[in-house]
Amino acid sequence: MSAPSVAQNLEHATQSCANQRAEEPLNSNLQRQLDKEPNLPPEGESRRIETVSFHQLNVFDTSLPEEDNALFRFANRAHITTKPEVLRSILLFQEGDMYSQKRLVESERLLRNQNFLYDARVFAEEDCHGNIHVSVVTRDLWTLLPELSFSRSGGENSSRIGFRETNLLGWGKRLSLTHTSDKDRSGYLFVYDDPNILSTRYRGRVEYADNDDGKRHYIGVHYPFFSTETPYSYGMSDYENRRIESLYEAGEVVSEFEHLTQISDIYFGAATTLSRDWTQRLSVGFHHQEDEFKSTSNTRLPIAENRTVSYPYLKGHWFEDNYIKVRNFDSIYRTEDLNLGWNINAMLGYSDDQLSNEASHLVYQLSAQKAHFTSDRSLWRMALSVDGQWNSEQNTARNMVTEANFEYYLNTSLYQSWYAKVQLRFAKNLTQDKQLTLGGETGLRGFPIKYQHGSKSVLVNLEKRYYWEYDLLQLFKVGAAVFFDIGRVRGHSLVDSNPDYLKNIGMGLRLAPSRANAGLVLHLDVATPINGPENIDDIQWLFTVKNRF
Repeated sequence: MSAPSVAQNLEHATQSCANQRAEEPLNSNLQRQLDKEPNLPPEGESRRIETVSFHQLNVFDTSLPEEDNALFRFANRAHITTKPEVLRSILLFQEGDMYSQKRLVESERLLRNQNFLYDARVFAEEDCHGNIHVSVVTRDLWTLLPELSFSRSGGENSSRIGFRETNLLGWGKRLSLTHTSDKDRSGYLFVYDDPNILSTRYRGRVEYADNDDGKRHYIGVHYPFFSTETPYSYGMSDYENRRIESLYEAGEVVSEFEHLTQISDIYFGAATTLSRDWTQRLSVGFHHQEDEFKSTSNTRLPIAENRTVSYPYLKGHWFEDNYIKVRNFDSIYRTEDLNLGWNINAMLGYSDDQLSNEASHLVYQLSAQKAHFTSDRSLWRMALSVDGQWNSEQNTARNMVTEANFEYYLNTSLYQSWYAKVQLRFAKNLTQDKQLTLGGETGLRGFPIKYQHGSKSVLVNLEKRYYWEYDLLQLFKVGAAVFFDIGRVRGHSLVDSNPDYLKNIGMGLRLAPSRANAGLVLHLDVATPINGPENIDDIQWLFTVKNRF
């Protein structure tokens, strides 16, 4: 047979999932695309999937000398490997189904999207009778972890202490109990998340937080659009959050108020395949939200009026499936799924004054994302969004926020790139509980959090990125960045704000875990303002956890 044998595919997959790719010339593959053509048998009318087998790799590859030590061997023995039933429930095919290349490719992507797997590969081979034999290769992550983290951003500290298990007993469930603390509040957070209830497509999540300024709970059950071929979706959720909110001026809290939010939502949606690549999803639902505001002893500024919006809505989602596998964009030395297609979401609802405690409002949301390779080494990313409400009686907007993000990657080698991001934001008629801010937490890394305020903002980030791929203790892939940030906010604000452009320079390390939390990147940065006022530190230290480089 011309197709590679299963044994050859498994050997290749084992190397890939174990993150042991062959070295490439320094200036080759500037697009950083992996597996440009799927190595799968062609489709046919009578071709069915005869068998589906699983080959599961443990956390550490002890066949490698650098990973063959007592600690890593013990970790492999103590680790509970993901149950095959869990992997089977994620796949979009089973034995006896008609063979479809698209379903195999999408199943591989769904597996790789699970937070308890580092990588996944799906291979297929045709036998002499035209039947298809599928091999699924995955590599597990270590998922039982202590929550011991400290972050510093914009001169403010936050911490998390507790534990998290994202693959409970190998069944793919998440359970965590954490004590969190930041500038605004501290307390305990409990989370249970079940992405496949009883190995079905139903998903459930329960959250409960007990903080020093209030409590929060969330409960939701959904049957999601789990694939591009899912015909329908439905679900319901209930959320309540009582907390103390802070308003800032030049990075300092100038006023506080108590805020109670209650949200209930129920929906049903149906999907239509428009073409091989395009999917349309239309949903109808009902949304109820109450926001209640109260003064505290630290209230210094006017607080917002209580508001209730209840409305039926129509939601649309138009999705173009044009994924490719790449490397060294948002992570380091890990297979990443990059969609070059359009992703458009729209929602329109109407809150009648008979259902609410105020005038009738039109509620709207619109967002669009797209990525595009402009050459064999340069990539554009675009994300546009607008959401808010429109008072249909007074013909005025409320809490309207428009945002545009443009990102550009220029890959100078497989291990280095230039990166630029431009963010534009515009707000209109924000209520007193909302601020449009710019500071250390929003990308101006040399300044305190929420340092500038207004209704119009611009932010530019320039970076030289290094994807060294160095294995630190066989636990982290290492990268680095040198950066320059410039931005400002102008326009109406409840507080005084410096309208000048603010600038900073800095550098930092990037650590991408390769044995746990593989979707995260740890940022350790040091930044200094170029034209900062005398009342802020000359050096800003930042330790943050993000899901991108």
